[in-house]
Amino acid sequence: MRIPSAFAAGVAAAVFAFALGSIPAQAAPAWAGAWGYAAADAGPQDPVFAPGAFRYRVKLTQAGDALRFTLSNAEGTTPLSVSSVSVSAPAGATGVEVAPGTARPVAFSGKTTLTLARGESIVSDPVNLAVRDMDDVVVTVTLATPSQPAGNNPGMYMAFAPATTPTMFLPILVRPFLSLVSVRTRGAPCTVVAFGDSITDGVTSLSPQSRGWPGRLAERLAQLPPTRRCGVVNMGISGNRVLQDGRAASALNRFARDVASVPGVTHIIFLEGINDIGAGATQGPDAITPERLIAGYRAFVARAHALGVKVIGGTITPALRAFYMNPQKEQTRLAVNAAIRSGTIFDAVVDFDAAVRNPAAPSELRPDFDPGDHLHPNDAALRVMGDAVDLSALGPATTRR
Repeated sequence: MRIPSAFAAGVAAAVFAFALGSIPAQAAPAWAGAWGYAAADAGPQDPVFAPGAFRYRVKLTQAGDALRFTLSNAEGTTPLSVSSVSVSAPAGATGVEVAPGTARPVAFSGKTTLTLARGESIVSDPVNLAVRDMDDVVVTVTLATPSQPAGNNPGMYMAFAPATTPTMFLPILVRPFLSLVSVRTRGAPCTVVAFGDSITDGVTSLSPQSRGWPGRLAERLAQLPPTRRCGVVNMGISGNRVLQDGRAASALNRFARDVASVPGVTHIIFLEGINDIGAGATQGPDAITPERLIAGYRAFVARAHALGVKVIGGTITPALRAFYMNPQKEQTRLAVNAAIRSGTIFDAVVDFDAAVRNPAAPSELRPDFDPGDHLHPNDAALRVMGDAVDLSALGPATTRR
């Protein structure tokens, strides 16, 4: 990948500064994940967008002096013709309006246009751009072909403008074609991949400023001294399962795409399994038993350990009254949680279940944490979950990939 020449320009509102000049020869910078959004497949109910521009406002969780952007068509069904990608400073504290004069082109192997084949992901050339922890940037991806991104949850500012009215950006709720932003840094202590299903994805996170419990975790980490700060990359997918492909590839089948591809990853916080239990069979050869799910966990951990990455296991949050649960499936959840708490599967444990359950009915969410579907913790609960992570478990790694 070609490193473009340095940019010279100031940026309004001091949101971030463009780097000037080259990296000093004596420095040894490395790349680290700073933001993520795992690809998922669209359903027949998801609308088709005309050619036009998608804008995404992303909050970066690592400081650095350059950025790289990963575009993904991993779950797409048709090729995407990308006519341009750019990164800009936001014009204000919210929304996707860009500060005038700050847009910088993003190239891929020296080219600003490309065709992204079905199932393909591509990493950009570095863009010399200095950012701080928790800075926002606006990324614009313009497509020359129609597209059908997967429908999505609240949790970030995004908008779309058709090519026929290129300045008329209207809010949308779809999964972005941008799947990863990495920063070049001289000393990221660690990079955490938050891996899971809708509860990690942030399905009920109504705040676009912090996406789910990983967003709250990132806020906490940003308050630590620089030598203790870790980046957070949210790779949750609503509907995802551990053992079976369904909404996107299974946890095991997307490990390479959504974990191993994240540069500098040192830790994973893993919260997944309720969809296996709730949507799975209770009898027959395909029944989801505690033993099957635990075996899936162990296979995931083995892959992470092969890369020198630690895995923190999250207990599965209560959902007895959810539409796809019943008392038999609840016993499976309890058995799996007991195995997680035993400390024999993961390197450490975060007890999300204990953080949000109803003390008077432990198989259910706390009433003030239940948005009404009895499954997805609400915004208040997601913040409590982010607060439940022991930051001392996220110390600097002894080795880096």
